[in-house]
Amino acid sequence: MNEENRRKIEEAGRKAVECRRKGYHCSESVFMAINETLKITDSSMVRLVTGFHGGGGTHRKEPGIDLTLALEEVSCGRDRRPPEELPFTVVGHLCGALASGIVCIGLLYGRRSPTDDLTCVDELCFELHRRFMEEFGENECRPLREKWIPLWPNHTCETTYQRGVEMAVELILDAPQLVPECPKKIND
Repeated sequence: MNEENRRKIEEAGRKAVECRRKGYHCSESVFMAINETLKITDSSMVRLVTGFHGGGGTHRKEPGIDLTLALEEVSCGRDRRPPEELPFTVVGHLCGALASGIVCIGLLYGRRSPTDDLTCVDELCFELHRRFMEEFGENECRPLREKWIPLWPNHTCETTYQRGVEMAVELILDAPQLVPECPKKIND
């Protein structure tokens, strides 16, 4: 890997953590970091992935709860209550950081017509899942949070954000070497 690509991967990791600290969730932070680093699309397209946070969304247990505030308290590590005591329920399926990596791969390498070859996008998404599972042992939000949040220093998913975005950016930058069917230039 060349120095410029290594710099981009590290930059994306820093940006994902910065976005988290501004109040964005996993899916949003990863999407924005990839887009700001690789200039894929307008960052306002972050709306496209907002619903992926928490493994596919959340539900208030009681009406009137400020869901945005409650989620931020948990996301930043200030509210460390067990899930059953929180004022919301998290869907907890596919990790939002992983989902946004897949979305960005699709934006770059996805099909534009039903006859386009799926090899590039499918192989890259499969490899992203494989690397994510190898690193974390899980790919779903709920078990990731249960396993890792207590172990990470600030009791947040920042490590998942950072590593998830780094894995996705590395795959995107190395795509033509990994999968010969991928275009040599991004956005071809």
